[in-house]
Amino acid sequence: MAGQQARDAGSRSLWFNLPDNAESGRRLLTRERVVAEALAVISAEGAQALSMRAIAARLGVVPGALYRHVRSKEELYDLVLDAVLAEVDCQADPGMPWAAQVAALARRLRAVLENRPGIAALLKAREPVSPASLAVAEAFLAPLIAAGLPGRRAALAFRLVYDYTVGFALGDPTSPAEQRLRDTATRQELHAFLRSLPASRFPTLAAYGTYAWANDRDQRFDAGLDTLFRGLQAALGPGASNIAADELGVNTVDLR
Repeated sequence: MAGQQARDAGSRSLWFNLPDNAESGRRLLTRERVVAEALAVISAEGAQALSMRAIAARLGVVPGALYRHVRSKEELYDLVLDAVLAEVDCQADPGMPWAAQVAALARRLRAVLENRPGIAALLKAREPVSPASLAVAEAFLAPLIAAGLPGRRAALAFRLVYDYTVGFALGDPTSPAEQRLRDTATRQELHAFLRSLPASRFPTLAAYGTYAWANDRDQRFDAGLDTLFRGLQAALGPGASNIAADELGVNTVDLR
């Protein structure tokens, strides 16, 4: 009986002992964790701060452990970009006009990039050909082809809208330039300065400069899209229907 009890105690000890603190505190290193940590570094300090040594230190591993999951820092950059672009909702409503579909996608792409500081600059520099980036490109290109643009012109139109969106996101809302426009007092000082410019040298800036430096980031983006789409509409020829503001799903600014 005593021997049986000892064996039972030994079994309980083997199977039911809690793991020690070292084991319970250690998380499995995966590619997803490496990418997530790299994204955190870029968002906080910029792409220039990213290094395999820094990522390893944040994860509590030696740098060599990272190379089981990524081959190089260059590959890590591309994995980070693919992970961010995968957040873009590429679903389109085929019942919407082509311009509204492209505008909705551009707006979603901009929102994702502006929510991830530092990513737009990295995307502009690297632009990986990855599963998520291909999905975004396909979603942009399909409605342009369906609208009737010839293949090469549709591809160039996709690049125009895509580059415009990424470029706009480079000046993210947290940048000093945008913060200057958001602060009422600073913006008013800037406007007063623009209006005070000598009309003999800066006649148009003195008259209209306040419109160029206004706290209207969303309207600026929509106005740019509207201008691009009207140019594309002209390329479609006289038989194409006019693009109305409500078709874009936005309230475009009065450009007059």
